Formats: sequence, structure tokens, C-alpha cells
Amino acid sequence: MLKILKKLPRWLRYVAILTAVAVAVWWGLPWCVELPESLLQSRAESVRYLARDGRPLRQLLSAEGDRVGQYVTFAALPPTLIQATLAAEDRRYWSHGGVDLLAIARAARDNLMYGRIVSGASTIPQQLIKVSAQRQGKRTLWVKCVEALQARRLSLAWSKEQVLSEYLRRISYGNLLTGCQSAASGYFNKPLTDLTLAECALLAAIPQSPTRYNPFRKLEAIRPRQAYILQAMKEQGWINEDALRVALDEKITLQRFTGGFAAPHAIEMLRRHVTTQASATIQTTIDVMLQEQVENIISSRLVALKDRHVTQGAAVVIENATGYLLALAGSRDFFSKDGGQINGAWAEHSPGSAMKPFTYQLAFERGATPASIVADLPIEYPTASGLYRPENYAHRLYGPMTYRDALGNSLNISVVKVLASLGGAQTLLTRLQELGLSTLTDSADHYGLGLTIGNAPVRLVELANAYAALARLGKWRPWSLVPSAQTVAVRDFDPAPAYLLADILSDNQARTLTFGPHSPLRLPFRAAVKTGTSQSYRDNWTLGYTPEFTVGVWVGNFDNTPMQEVSGVTGAAPIWRDIFMHLHQRHTQTWYEQPAGIVRARIDPRTGKRLTAQSPPVRLSREDLFLTDHLPAPALKSDYDGLGRALIAPEYAHWLRSGDNWMGDLLVCPANEIHQVWTISNPVPGTVVRLDPDVPNQGRRLILQTQPTQPIEWTSDTLAVQLDGDIPYVLLKPGRHSFTARHRASGEVQRTFVIVHEE
Repeated sequence: MLKILKKLPRWLRYVAILTAVAVAVWWGLPWCVELPESLLQSRAESVRYLARDGRPLRQLLSAEGDRVGQYVTFAALPPTLIQATLAAEDRRYWSHGGVDLLAIARAARDNLMYGRIVSGASTIPQQLIKVSAQRQGKRTLWVKCVEALQARRLSLAWSKEQVLSEYLRRISYGNLLTGCQSAASGYFNKPLTDLTLAECALLAAIPQSPTRYNPFRKLEAIRPRQAYILQAMKEQGWINEDALRVALDEKITLQRFTGGFAAPHAIEMLRRHVTTQASATIQTTIDVMLQEQVENIISSRLVALKDRHVTQGAAVVIENATGYLLALAGSRDFFSKDGGQINGAWAEHSPGSAMKPFTYQLAFERGATPASIVADLPIEYPTASGLYRPENYAHRLYGPMTYRDALGNSLNISVVKVLASLGGAQTLLTRLQELGLSTLTDSADHYGLGLTIGNAPVRLVELANAYAALARLGKWRPWSLVPSAQTVAVRDFDPAPAYLLADILSDNQARTLTFGPHSPLRLPFRAAVKTGTSQSYRDNWTLGYTPEFTVGVWVGNFDNTPMQEVSGVTGAAPIWRDIFMHLHQRHTQTWYEQPAGIVRARIDPRTGKRLTAQSPPVRLSREDLFLTDHLPAPALKSDYDGLGRALIAPEYAHWLRSGDNWMGDLLVCPANEIHQVWTISNPVPGTVVRLDPDVPNQGRRLILQTQPTQPIEWTSDTLAVQLDGDIPYVLLKPGRHSFTARHRASGEVQRTFVIVHEE
């Protein structure tokens, strides 16, 4: 080779050497530099959350603080956007090799002519290198040379299509929008394929100076560059005169879109609890239209409760067939200053009576029936912290109650007695944990029998999902905010007891004593429903279901202050009703087919006994449901007196004569058990005694008396009852002391208490 060069004329040798150097620089030197590592790594897309129908709910910012659109292949890019981008940034893109030598010469000429930088020669590969490298500090001549070599190597290693599509994905369009897909959505709220020629030209104008050409700041400032790009497209032969004229005349309408902010509490739950995802796009189970409707219902209903110190509410809607959460609203307004960002659907609150159905479900599984009788009379249970004495919400006693009426009217005393008969709190605690109530982490002794009336905090989402298991007639599966292939129930309970429960909870007549016949719980279609109110009106709930949907609602205050006597039926129930009415407008609500093994029979609700052809005529009856192997005993003539009144046990005698007797003369105690009316005359309930050091023995002696005198057995858990001859008495000490008086003949029980202070 050297011999050949020596034989050439000197000038030709110089040309050959320069040509060789140029070839080496152009084709070989670029391989001596490495491409930016970040360019070789795919830029992570901003995480997007979509509704179940694909509509956007929210797009998060990337780690760099921008919104990166989805990757768009070259074939999917609109040709007009490609042409507009090339017209704006690199018209000779398809012909140069990554560095445009002609453009460099032209730029050098222009800059020398004007004595300042008036034009550049940066190609799209060079800009892609610059964007990917993200070098800090001043871009020196050396840096620019390295970038030029990297751009050349990029053009040698990648196809033209790959380089252009990657550029359009990584370039900034201002306003935290990175990539053409994100820009089309952010500026016009439309997909790339729907962009007009004028809109493509406007987007292509922005990257040169995203701050100066900010459409949201001053749209008119960008119009000259848009027109310049359109004219360049015509000069290149990419559009004709008519297209140019139409694009120049088109009115640009901006529609700012930042990725959405729908279902914020649901998205926050996913962000916290779904830590990994295979894709930057996360499909959710949220129904956008239903979500908006639920939020509007909560907001409008709470306005009416504002004067009763009700500030917040939450609701969830579960699709029973899948366990999917179709709607989740955690507060009245996510942006409200009174705790709007607190998620009331996930916060822990006391559920009150909303816990009761699960006790009756257990009872039915163990052989009880809707016609079983429970004595709704006073009772006390000893606990480690003292006596536990449940009371009904209305501070009334209801006497003999069927399980149907006791549950329907939400009686506290009755359900506590039912749970006690099942073995206590551990039985219910185990079931609730099986149903996914993860907040119940203490021991059964900690909760006690009060667990059945809601003394333990739970989450609305989890309690609603437990109700969804009832709605599936005993089939429990986890709730979910993302679609899942899980279709089989994780736990499967007996369907027949769940059907009995659904029948009771949908029986408007069964709840009339407490809620009246026309409460918000009554819908124009069958739906099982239960309310709950915690102590001091701090929380109230309504949860209910049809075979298709389960809806749970909580209302209260996030600062835990009590509402002004707002119960579940007046606070949460109207919201629950409105949501179900909306669901009914969109989806037909059905009811359950009666499972095999369940029969109907007529009973006497005063005794719970079954009426047969051999039973005497009765003054009160109704039809109820039973498992075929758990039919009540038949009613006999001996169960009634000559006037048709049902004979009841002596324990009801005092109630029967009291103002709480709502059944009038339909009941009577057996004649041989009737005894003289008596009451406790000393001490009167609530008596306050002050021990006086100036009187003998400080006045500690307290005589226990009835009027008239009866054969009474007196007991107290805190004081020893003593006898002075036939006169019972106690020696008082400071504190609260309860006394029980039991009639030895009839078994009737009455109670009283005193409060003792020491001077």
C-alpha cells in the first residue's frame, strides 16, 4: 500500500490519505465511544391506573418527576407527526448518517455571517444522545464532539425507525410531559392516532424550547413556529396546499389532562399494597361511572347531616360474583381540609350491630331456626373487669322473641344471649377471622360477649367482604381492586343457614318494631340489609346485599367526635339506599332460589312452635323457613289458656306486667305460677349514699326490702348479703354496687344498684 502511495503524485497522495482518515473517522472512530448507558436501558413508563373498561383513572409521576408515555412503535406513530417532527428538527434525517455535515457547514456559514449563533445543526440522533446522557454543567466543544461520535455510532447500530421512535418517546414536550404519547394526552386529551395535522405541527414545535413554547401559557406565541413547520412540510412535499391552508385555519383547542385523579382512595390503596407490577399499566376493577355516582351520593347526603355534626362518609361496592371492588370512596372529598385524604373505607371503626348477623349464622349452623325463642330480658355476665350487662338500643325489653324478630329489630340483649349459648366470644371470633377481618387480633377474653354487638374495630372494606360471603350463601373469597383469575371460593360455609339469614335481613316486617315499616332500608326490590351504630354515636353503618352486589357504608367523623344522635338508619342507610337504587337502574337485581333442604312452615311467633292440623286455633301466626331436619316442635293445646293466650315461662312475669310488654294480652304466665306483684323498695335504683363519719358505723348498714315483702333471695357481686333474723342487709363501702332479687317461688328477677361515696 505504501509503495502504491509513493508512486502517486504528491497531491494525490494527500487526497488518498485524507480520504482514508475521513473514512476511518466516519466509519471507525464512532466505535471507540460508548453509547450512554441510560439510552440502552428502556425508559420506564409512568405508572398508569385504568378503570375496568380501560378509561384512565390516574397517572403517576416517574422517579424523575415527569409523565412518561407508553412506548409507541414506529409503525404506530402517525405519519403526520413524524413529518412535522422532521420538518422542525431534522429535514435530512433519512439521508444523513447521524451527523449532518451539510447542516454543519450551513450553520457555520450563517453563524459567521451574523457574528452570533443563529442556527444549529443538531440532528435527531444527536438530540437523542443529549437527552439520554443528561450531562450536567456546560456543554463544551469536547462534549459536543463526543456526542457527535455517539450519534454516529447510534446511526450505525440502530435503524432509522428505531432511533426516531425512541426520540419521540424520550423528548420533553414541557409541562412534565415526556414523549409524544404523553404530550398528545396532556395537551389534547386524545390518543396519537386522533391528532390533526395542525395539532401534530404544534406538538413538533414545542421541544425546541418547551418553556418559551408552552401552549398553556400563551398559545399565540407558538403559532408562528407551527406555521413555519407546516410550510416546511409543504416544501418537502409531505402535504399539499389544501392541507396547509386547512391546518393554518384550524382553531387549536387545548384540553389539559394530567392522567386523571379518579377513585383517589382506591389508587392510594393500590400504591401502598400492590408493591410490584409486571407492567406500568395497572388495570383496576373500578367502574368509573359508578365511582362518580357513589362519590356524589355521599357528598349530597352528608350536606343534609351537617347540622348534626356528621362530616365524613365512606362506601364500597363489591361485585359478588368476582369479589371485585367496583367503587371505593374513602371520604366526602379527597381534597377536603377536615381529613379528606383519610380513607374511611380502610380506617378502623366500631361496627355496632352490623356484627350481629354472623352470630345468628353460627346459631343456624348449629341447629337453631328463625323461630327459636330467646328471652329478651335483663341479664348480667361476670367478666375479668366486672359485670357485663347488655342493654337494647331503645332501653326497652322485648320479652320472648324469635331469632327472626330479634335480628330484624337488632336487639342487643337477645344476640348476646344467643352468642353465650353458642359457647361465647371465641366461637364468633374464629368465624370473623375466617371471614377476613384482620383487625381482630386480640383474644376472645379481651372482646368478651360484646364482640357480637360491635365492640371491636373493623374496616369497612373487610366487613363488606364478609357480607359478600353471606351474599354468596357462604362462599368467601378475598376482595380485590385488580382483576384476578381467582374464581373459586377460598372458604365455603353451609349455604342453607346463609339463605335463612338473607331471608331475615330482607324481611321488612321483621324489623318494624325498631325501624318502622317505611325506613330507608325498604327498597322496591328484595335486599338483605343490616345497620350498626357504635357507642355514643361515633360511627354508624349500613351493609346489605343482593345476589349481584354488596354495598357497605360508614358515616361519622375522622376525629372520633360523636354525631348528634345519628343512627345507622338515619345516617348511613340513605346513602346505602341511593347507591342500591342507582345499581338497580343499571343492573336488574334478582333474589335467591330456595336451596334444597329448606321448607316453609307456619308457626306461632309467641312460642316459636309449629302449627299443625292438630294444633288449636291461635290468635297469631306467620310462615317461616326451616331446615327439613330442624322443624320446631308442634304447638299443643297445653301451650295456651282458655282465651287463646300463649303460656310463657315465669321469668317473663315482671316484663309481662311492665310497660315494655308490646304484645298486650296475647301472652300469659301459667295460672299456678302467677304471684303477687312486687318491686324492690330499698334501695331505689341509682340511690347515692354518702358514708358519714359522724353516725354509728358511718351509716354503712343498708337494708334490702321489697314491697310487699316476698320470699326473696338477694345477691351481690361486690358486697356480702347478711341476715339479721329474717331481714337481709349489706355493709356498704365506696363504689357502685348492684343487687339481684330473685323470687324463690316464681324465679322472677329484679335488679337495683347504689353508688356509695365516702365523706
